[in-house]
Parts: sequence; C-alpha cells; structure tokens
Amino acid sequence: MSVATAAARVAGAALVHPRRAGDAAADSLVRAVESLGGAYIKAGQLLATRSDLIGPRLAHRLSRLQDDVAAMSGTDALAVLERSHLPLPASAYAAVAKGPVASGSIACVYRWEPDSGAPLALKIRRPDAAETVPIDTAMLRSFARLCAMTPWMRSSPVVAIVDDLCTAVLNQLDLDRERIMLTQFRGVLKNEEHIVVPAPVDEYSNSELLAMEFVDGLDRRTFATAAPSLRDEGIITLVRAMYDLVFVHGFVHIDLHQGNAYLLPDGRLVLLDVGFAHVLSDFSRERFTRFFGGMVTGRGQECAEILLSTTKGIDHHDQNLVRFKAEVVRLVEESAELDVAHFSVPRFAARLFQIQQSNGYYAEPEMMFPLLCLIALEGTVNELAPHMDFQIEAAPYIMSSLIDL
Repeated sequence: MSVATAAARVAGAALVHPRRAGDAAADSLVRAVESLGGAYIKAGQLLATRSDLIGPRLAHRLSRLQDDVAAMSGTDALAVLERSHLPLPASAYAAVAKGPVASGSIACVYRWEPDSGAPLALKIRRPDAAETVPIDTAMLRSFARLCAMTPWMRSSPVVAIVDDLCTAVLNQLDLDRERIMLTQFRGVLKNEEHIVVPAPVDEYSNSELLAMEFVDGLDRRTFATAAPSLRDEGIITLVRAMYDLVFVHGFVHIDLHQGNAYLLPDGRLVLLDVGFAHVLSDFSRERFTRFFGGMVTGRGQECAEILLSTTKGIDHHDQNLVRFKAEVVRLVEESAELDVAHFSVPRFAARLFQIQQSNGYYAEPEMMFPLLCLIALEGTVNELAPHMDFQIEAAPYIMSSLIDL
C-alpha cells in the first residue's frame, strides 16, 4: 500500500466519523510509511513532533517510527559484523543475535556487554537502507528539477534546497561520519553537566557499524511522566543546548524527536544520534543568528535586509523588491506580537517562503537546516512545556554569538 492510499483512508475516515477517524486509518498510514522506509520514515519522525499540526492521534502513532521501526533480520545484522574486519569478540555476536533494543529508519541498536568494562551500544546500519535511501533521494531530486521548470518555481532555489537536504539524508548512511560528528557534538557540550552524550568507541566502528557507550534507563515516557518541575528543567536544558549548538557553534541537530532526546530519572538529559546533522558555514550561521534575533524582537526591516544579503542578483529598481521588504517587515512585526500559544515556526516558515516565491527573492538554501531543527524543537516544547517561550530562551546565545563575530 502506498502512502497516498493510506493518507486517503485517513482523510476519508475523518470525513465519515471525525472523532473516531481513526486508529485503524492512522495505523495504516504509519505502516505504509514504515514499509517504504528510508527518507519516508525520516519525514514521519519529524511530523511526529508536531501534534499541533497533524493531531495527537496521528502524531502518537508516527512517534513509533522514532525508535521502534520493524527491525532488520538477525542474519543481516550478523552479516555486517562478519564483513567488518573489526576485532569484535564472540560476545558482540551474541549480543546482536539477541535482537535490538531500538530500531530506526537507518540502523538498529544492540546492547553489548563486553567481558570487561561497561556495556556498549552497537549501532548497525540496515543493508536495505544503503539501497533504498539513494533511490528515495534520487526521486526527490528529480521531482525538484521538474518543479524548477514550472513558471512559479523557475527562479526558486528548490533544486539547491532539495540537494542539500538529500545530502544530509544520505550522510546518515555513513556511520563513520556519524562517529566524527558525535565526537564534535560531545566536544561542544562537554561542559554541560546535565547533558549526557555517549562517547564513540573507535576500535569497533566503521562506515556500517558504530560502537559507543550504552546509556541505561532510556524511556520515552519519562518526559511525560516526570514531575512537572523535573520535566521543565529537562526541556529548558534541551532548548538552551540546541540554541548554543546552532547560534554559537553552527551545529544543527536536525533529528530532535523523542527517540533521540531522553530525560533520565535523575534529571539529566541524554542526546543521541547525530547522523542527521549539519554544520553551518560561518556566513549562514551569522545570517541566521541575526535573522532569528530580529524575528524575536520584531525588527522586520533588519530581517528583510539580512535575507537580501544572502540573495544573488538583486535589482534595486525592481518593484518586487519593494514589495518583498514590505511583506517581510509585516510578517516579522505581526509574528513578534503573537504570544507563545499562537506563534508557530512552521507557519512562519511557510509564509516566509511564500513571500520569497511571489517576489523572486530567496534566502541562502543552507538556512533551511536550522529552521528544520527549530520546527522539531518547537513541537517538543509545545507538547511537553507549552507555557515556555522558547524564542526568548534564545536571547543569551544570540548575543554571545554576535559578540564573537
């Protein structure tokens, strides 16, 4: 069954019986996404963070894709170990034979207890992911090129945006790259005593296999069941860490769903999986930081000029330019007046892209990555700490970043 067929069933059920549109239809959609694998599961994981946009029922069911996708076969997992040529002892093979403790779109994770030392996690790439993800991304790139040929998208950077996004998705297939990114991620957060990031184990890692410290006690339900004060502290820690990463270091963790961010019973935050991450260029980091600061404070004119500074071929006598500036100013000023309950990053981003499209002025495509990060972050905050003004929390990190520029 295709995603389109399953989505049609969800819509039809909603029309016939809105309150019970249900569970069966939503489950059909999730199973369809899961069967397609690869990039489709990644999209489902992101949507699961936005119950405000797709509804709590579907969001809840999609959340299963964050760490409970149908696992690869034991034969496939063991075959990865056998061809790795790594010095893995028999206990590693036994651990994999027991089955995974978590399973995602790209890899499965197994708990391994070496003969000596602390437990380790073995993250093993799915063999089918190496086949399906390149096909998915090739289809997306072809679709982007077709879109770019249409009159209303001809001047847009849709091809560049999709190329960047597809590259980030494909990067997840290389677990050796993730090992390097994980080391960098730990380095940035090394002084955060309330954040746990597992250390990689180089001697047992390659492009298909990533060994790292195993963190016990991970349970996605802890955020929801924790005492309100503990939950709020965990969310504040998460928000501040992400702002520090994006604005100060240009490190964008795009995969911020609850399968990668866990609250431990002692209040510490565990952050995992930096395969779907991107390091911004200094130019894009500086531009995005200034833009976000202007957006939060309602400085529309400044935001318009920042966007234009990333755009090539500006015609200062073009009437569209005047309209573009006026519409960006209005969007930013209106958004700044909204309280936390009514502001939405996805709606802001959609309206901003519409303004760019209608006037023919487009921001640097790389600025898409921090927007995706913030869309997932806002969804998590809205669900677990809806009273928090997560935009205001960005202020110290914006100021720190701009002072260093």
